[in-house]
Amino acid sequence: MLRVPARVLLAVMILSFCSPGIVLDFAADEEPSVGMAGNERVLNLGKEQRMAIRGYNPDFQIRRQADYLPSLLKQYPFSNRQLPFAVIGDFNGDGRNDVVLQGHDKTNELLIAVLSSSSGPSVMEIMKSALVDPKTESYGMGDHNEYGLWVYLTFVPRGMVDSPFSNRPLKLSTDAFELNYFEKASVLYYLSGWKFQKYVTSD
Repeated sequence: MLRVPARVLLAVMILSFCSPGIVLDFAADEEPSVGMAGNERVLNLGKEQRMAIRGYNPDFQIRRQADYLPSLLKQYPFSNRQLPFAVIGDFNGDGRNDVVLQGHDKTNELLIAVLSSSSGPSVMEIMKSALVDPKTESYGMGDHNEYGLWVYLTFVPRGMVDSPFSNRPLKLSTDAFELNYFEKASVLYYLSGWKFQKYVTSD
């Protein structure tokens, strides 16, 4: 009789719970990374990160590349640090990569951070708003409308940030991220203590 290793069985069981936007890897100590599934860029998460998200909200689903405006995707600077719905960086300064995610449950849009710690990853909710359906979310492009999400994420490395829309420069001792409003504004978020603080970068 063919014996299937317990690790493989566990992987198959957990894989059945994956949301469409995630390719799940099962090494408990693996950090988040960007990968490809066909022509779509996806997020790879470790088992412990995925379980932390499920513990926070079992209905949480990460947004997908296809959820965003076509024009936004054409201009977006994809990298191994950022996707429109996910940013990878060391936000809490412990030397390990964390991840910030745009997603949703059955009733809300959710912006969360999955932060590493010595006892395992934990989830911090950053923002909650009304649920949006990308298929019906219309955005005016001058002579035509497009459909999709138009609020997206980008990575900001540690260092100095200066904005004409703020009264002082900001020195980042850890990585941060921007929440961008397509063709409109952007706000930088950085972790200070147990809360993400805001710093307006464009308006």
